[in-house]
Amino acid sequence: MNYFKNIFLLSFSFLIINQIFFDISYAEINYNSIIKTFCLNDFKEKMLKANKEFNNSIGEEVCNCYLKNISRNISHDESIYKCKLENIQKIDS
Repeated sequence: MNYFKNIFLLSFSFLIINQIFFDISYAEINYNSIIKTFCLNDFKEKMLKANKEFNNSIGEEVCNCYLKNISRNISHDESIYKCKLENIQKIDS
């Protein structure tokens, strides 16, 4: 009987821990998608204000770069600067 009790407790603990980590991962994914949406909208707006054609694939690259830098604890302004430098030739063409 003790054997079944241990298996039950182990299984229950596993489910609880798994649920906690799933919630954290889902929240992080959702947070990143919101940031990316704002980033893409901002990028598009700035391209149109500069009378340049908006290219979604370049916007994706810039915003992925931004998310990567932010996740590495690089500041907002520095992230923007680095991503502009990495993609300046694509943006200007």
